[in-house]
Amino acid sequence: MEVTPHLKSVLKNYQHSATKSLQGPGLSLVAGVAKNELPSPEIKEEEFVPASFPVQQVPILTTPDTSCSERSETILEGEAISCFVVGGERRLCLPQVLNSVLRDFSLQQINQECDQLQIYCSRCTPEQLNVLKNQGILPSGAPSCGLITKTDAERLCSALLYGQAGSALRPRKGALSIPVYHECFGRARGLCFPELYTGKSARCVECEDCQGGFSPQQFVCHVHRDLENRTVHWGFDSANWRRYLHVPREHEQREQYLKILDEMREQYEGKVAFPAPVVEPVIKRKQTRFGTTHSF
Repeated sequence: MEVTPHLKSVLKNYQHSATKSLQGPGLSLVAGVAKNELPSPEIKEEEFVPASFPVQQVPILTTPDTSCSERSETILEGEAISCFVVGGERRLCLPQVLNSVLRDFSLQQINQECDQLQIYCSRCTPEQLNVLKNQGILPSGAPSCGLITKTDAERLCSALLYGQAGSALRPRKGALSIPVYHECFGRARGLCFPELYTGKSARCVECEDCQGGFSPQQFVCHVHRDLENRTVHWGFDSANWRRYLHVPREHEQREQYLKILDEMREQYEGKVAFPAPVVEPVIKRKQTRFGTTHSF
């Protein structure tokens, strides 16, 4: 088939812009670095080498975002991480993520999880690299820096930090439970116990599959493997957990339960005080001289 001059021009324009597209450049972050030769996650100026993560290549015919060199910060698992907004999505400084949130995991573990979740990282532009160096985020000798989207960072941290079932909840007998579910990165169902939500990170949702306990913010990231791993995810932020947490439409008390979840969101945002922890009454028993006991 003959290729027209117009098509050649379009392809040439794409090749020129693809390396700075929203999906990242078409080269690996570190050419020639094998997986078994990955560097330590500890950043030192004299030996800084970015992690060797694959870079996604998707045919997006878009021009580069030229206004993405302004550094901002976002919170990931309670840690402040430097980031740049590219195409509406935050892209986080990968070395900071590795050395703070994921400091207890080896690069081999992290790479394996990225392979499982189909997570790809881009490389920062020279302008972004200079910003990170000038503001002391990276050492001055760093040759490059990986960036990971906020969405993928949430997925990765959730898989590594909460991949195993958490300890079971112990709600009070007769406590109100709300059936909930989410469809983020797949699907998960559970029961929410509002009276256990006594702080932002309080575990109050029990997963239906593993019976693990999670906070609402953790639960909307929680899925069980083999549900969904080849979808392009974009724009997720677990801090917006109320948008993702739903009550089944067929439930007869759905409207009432939705109002309770809205109140929990206001507690999370600091607009309403959290409830005090519910303490079970302690039944004391007294031994008598005849061997019987009495409660009081």
